[in-house]
Amino acid sequence: MLYAFARAVVGFTYKIIFRTKVTGRENIPREGGVILCCNHQSYHDTVVLGLVSPKPVHFLAKKELFKKKFFNKLFAGLGAIPVDREKPSMDSLKRVVSTLKKGDTIGIFMQGGRQQEFDTADYKAGVALFAIKGKSPVVPIHIQSTFRMFAPIYVNVGKPIGFEEYHGAKVKSEQLNELAQTVMDAIADLGANHGS
Repeated sequence: MLYAFARAVVGFTYKIIFRTKVTGRENIPREGGVILCCNHQSYHDTVVLGLVSPKPVHFLAKKELFKKKFFNKLFAGLGAIPVDREKPSMDSLKRVVSTLKKGDTIGIFMQGGRQQEFDTADYKAGVALFAIKGKSPVVPIHIQSTFRMFAPIYVNVGKPIGFEEYHGAKVKSEQLNELAQTVMDAIADLGANHGS
């Protein structure tokens, strides 16, 4: 209920303030669990990703945001999942996997915090583990904008990346890094092809 209300209000506001142009929206599956993976340049990215997705997005958020009672209730009401960026816990993994297996959508920024430059070598490899354990595809997305008043927001959505061959298998950390790198490279390609 809170998510739907927030999306309606924020969505209306963003339509007035920005001009959003989405390419490839049809690449986001409407059924089954899915991970939306995006670059992270601005705090606006979370909102834009939520508006582009056909289903509510459960974002991974740093655990520090949940410390205060008000924000704990707010983020919990929005479906966010707290994670420790330095030492991801088994509890967080279980919550993400459970969310995916219920057919819901997870939103992840692989760079962790906001970064002005998109460095394909700077990422957290957890997305690959989540995708494998949750048996869900990863949809790479690139967002580009200055986010100034009335500025355009370009959203480029790529085709889902599946790791089906690894489902049920024991995957080494080196393999997880390689799979995560595949996602990062896909996001970089989408960024290079804005407007084309």
